[in-house]
Amino acid sequence: MHLRWMAENGIHTAALQRFNPFGAEGPTRDAVAGRVRSAAERTGVKYYVMYDVSDWHEMRSQITQDWATKMSAHTGSSAYARQNGKPVVGIWGFGFDDPQRPFSPQECQEVVDWFKGQGCYVMGGVPTWWRTEGDDSRDGFAGVYRSFDMISPWLVGRIGNVAGADDFYGRATVPDLAECTRLGIDYQPCVLPGDLQERQRAHGDFMWRQFYNHARAGVASAYISMFDEYNEGNQIAKTAATAGDVPAGSGIWALDEDGTACSSDYYLRLTNDGGRMLRGELPVTASRPTRPQP
Repeated sequence: MHLRWMAENGIHTAALQRFNPFGAEGPTRDAVAGRVRSAAERTGVKYYVMYDVSDWHEMRSQITQDWATKMSAHTGSSAYARQNGKPVVGIWGFGFDDPQRPFSPQECQEVVDWFKGQGCYVMGGVPTWWRTEGDDSRDGFAGVYRSFDMISPWLVGRIGNVAGADDFYGRATVPDLAECTRLGIDYQPCVLPGDLQERQRAHGDFMWRQFYNHARAGVASAYISMFDEYNEGNQIAKTAATAGDVPAGSGIWALDEDGTACSSDYYLRLTNDGGRMLRGELPVTASRPTRPQP
């Protein structure tokens, strides 16, 4: 169903998050990877493996083992994403300044170099302030960040309204893109629908402002954060349209929380239009073209 919704709404590629597969979740994640592959092949959506290194204490040795013995087999699928002729691998979490990802720059560089040595195109999910190594980034990772084939700075929790999106455009998007262009690295910033539980969405205006800012900066593609994280309130997948669609007393907001009626698929449709604008299929406009209800 998830892959079909993507195909129906012009969302071209799924990043299959893979947390520590050597833990208790390993068998489940292996099974889900197989299901994503078959669904992607049926629907025409591309997918790639994105390793999330959070709380993965033996990451340095196990991530390469997992790719070599299991996940690399997926690159034989017609649906597996390739860039510049190379299979895509995402690695999310290097350099963040928190105890969940304590790896040294040397360990992380060894992993990036190993995957590139396997002929992979390596996408890095990096701290928001990777370029200056400030705030959420640890020191000493400048070389690691710049060794990725693509950089995708994290954005969840950093902005929550249009003013914040405009501030990020000036302080991060424009100089980040310039740095990546200078280095010959691809740049894929995030776009957030907004935390529904925090009532950030402004019936799509918040999300559209990010698409617009990326488009006017010259960004070619975006990473949507996220497709199905209902628990964090940042999902674009179909969501309760009205309070009558959620359990009484749950405390969960529906899409009409600010008084504007929105269809359950609104953020899928909004993502479709945002992608079209980034690809030049729609004019670059600050005015949201997507109606909350079709």
